[in-house]
Amino acid sequence: MPELSTILDTVTVFPDRARVTRRGRVTLEPGTHRLEISELPISLLPDSVRASGKGTARARLLGVGVQVTHTVDTPAEAARELEQKILALTDADADLSAQAGLLGKAQVSLDGLAAQNEVFARGLALRNRTTADQGALYDFIAERGRTIQSESLAIARKRRDLAKELDLRKRELAQIQTAQPRQRYTAAVEVEVATAGDLTVELTYVVQPARWQPIYDLRLTAGGLALTYLAEVTQTTGEDWTGVSLTLSTARPSLALLIPELDPWFLAPRPARLNKAFSAAPAPLEAAAAGAVRGGFEPQALGETADLTREEVSLELPESIVAESGVALTYQIPGRADVPSNGETRKVTVSSFNLRPDFDNVTAPRLEPVVYRRARVKNDSPYTLLPGKAQLFENDDYLGATELKLAAPGQEIGLALGADERLRVERKLVARDVDKTFLADRRRIRSKHSIEVENLRDTPQVVLVRDQLPVSRHEQIKVKLESAEPAPSTHSKLNQLEWKLTLEPGARRTLYFESSVELPRGMDVAGLE
Repeated sequence: MPELSTILDTVTVFPDRARVTRRGRVTLEPGTHRLEISELPISLLPDSVRASGKGTARARLLGVGVQVTHTVDTPAEAARELEQKILALTDADADLSAQAGLLGKAQVSLDGLAAQNEVFARGLALRNRTTADQGALYDFIAERGRTIQSESLAIARKRRDLAKELDLRKRELAQIQTAQPRQRYTAAVEVEVATAGDLTVELTYVVQPARWQPIYDLRLTAGGLALTYLAEVTQTTGEDWTGVSLTLSTARPSLALLIPELDPWFLAPRPARLNKAFSAAPAPLEAAAAGAVRGGFEPQALGETADLTREEVSLELPESIVAESGVALTYQIPGRADVPSNGETRKVTVSSFNLRPDFDNVTAPRLEPVVYRRARVKNDSPYTLLPGKAQLFENDDYLGATELKLAAPGQEIGLALGADERLRVERKLVARDVDKTFLADRRRIRSKHSIEVENLRDTPQVVLVRDQLPVSRHEQIKVKLESAEPAPSTHSKLNQLEWKLTLEPGARRTLYFESSVELPRGMDVAGLE
């Protein structure tokens, strides 16, 4: 039963798994052959294994199957290399330990020689030694002691560095052995050969866990919005992907920058059986602080070589090949890639392109007195932008992290660009009164608010101002917008108001609106300010 030697050639990574293709070439004589492909990861899904082939041999595929095999040694080549390194480091440490032992013995002998003061004194008394001889002996003892001490310290440093490296290699080996069990799969491909010749066999299978997720760099410049589309590829399937042709697929076989969004503000009678201390609904501002403040449009150094005779150019970024596969898209990454199986993240560049944004500003001062910058941009690229994290820059200034939502080609993207300190907003309660004599059995609460917006920028700015009135959930509770100056651009069925203001540089604009809530005199209502 011949074993077919294969190499891992192509990998297609999905958001939650990967499809791997191995290739091997063999020369076959006429007859029936069973080709074994061993050392396959235990993480593969047996039902996903498929085989195909082509070559000069006329052959027919009879079937393909897989079975679990057990190995005595760690199957990963990387693990075997680490084991050899650990042995070499252990031998080196043992050699240094022996050298340290010899130096220790030499130091003991030297200390013994230095302790013979009585013998030295007797030699001087009997005139067998001169003072010069005695001084030379003392100099020898001191110099030899310094040499032994220096060599001992050097050995101690080497052993300390070896211990650190040995500990690191052992931990790496433990990680690989944990990620790559000693159980493996072996595939058997049965073929019937009619005419002798060469045959290239392809074996494909699906493995888990493997995934890719998008990350983005967004850079605002005078020329527009530069978007760099990156992908983080991670896998712990039990086999390293070395020098593979990598394709990313959007198919699924299986510091926040947020603009405040106004939720509906409801009024309803408070149930009589509930204690007032526990039945009060949180004020809308408190609810917004407790939950996340939601936005209407969710936000979505290199070494240089100097050459005086040539113009410097920027580092080129690769462009992946985009293709449609059913309802999904695939991005073929140019060149070859290495993705280790130890869970380390490999970043690859999908593409980089420019988009043309339109800017405006949004504020909801009822929630917070802040004006947020916003960009709306159409995805003019051929790439589907999957939901993912994005790092936002304005020229070289880092603005923070945001989130991109799904955006197909041609779809519009909304980006929050953070608070703009040069646009100021202030909301005030101008007046509030309660008319208790209205229709004798009812009361009416009137409120008047002002919102002032100021543009401290040196260019005209469009600001969308958002506010709201309560929404009644009871037929006897009536809510009405009495007046507004200027009239709101939008007044939704849920009583959400929006004004679109255009402010010249240095301009200040104040808008007013008055509302009323009419309800039975004795009704206790939750949600009133």
